[in-house]
Amino acid sequence: MRKTVFALLVLLIMTSFVNAQEKTETGKIYFLRSTGFQGSAVAFKTFIDGVFVCNLNNKKYSIHEVPVGKHECSVQFGGKTSKEKAEKFEIQVEPGKTTYVQLVFETGLFINNIYCEEITENTAKKKMEIMEEDTKCL
Repeated sequence: MRKTVFALLVLLIMTSFVNAQEKTETGKIYFLRSTGFQGSAVAFKTFIDGVFVCNLNNKKYSIHEVPVGKHECSVQFGGKTSKEKAEKFEIQVEPGKTTYVQLVFETGLFINNIYCEEITENTAKKKMEIMEEDTKCL
């Protein structure tokens, strides 16, 4: 009887440990915005998997913890729902790793465009030296 209770207790502890490990499988996405003077007056709306996550102003960055796996990022000028026309950018988030996504603003003769692109950690760290974290994203 004692062996059975002990075995069940060990099994319960192991199961809860495995479940706890599965729940902590996350990574981080950093959105960085340093678009210069052009477009600096308007906050960009950022989305992960179609969900609004941040109003990001110029010279700011935001940090978002997400589950491991593929995620779709996008950015747009206005609205808190992801637009169909917004250019989608797919990234793979690894456990415990950080993915850096830069928001790019292009001006053209007739239209302006913003989109996401992944950058290296070294590039991101250098850019973040003159930026401030936006902890009040929404």
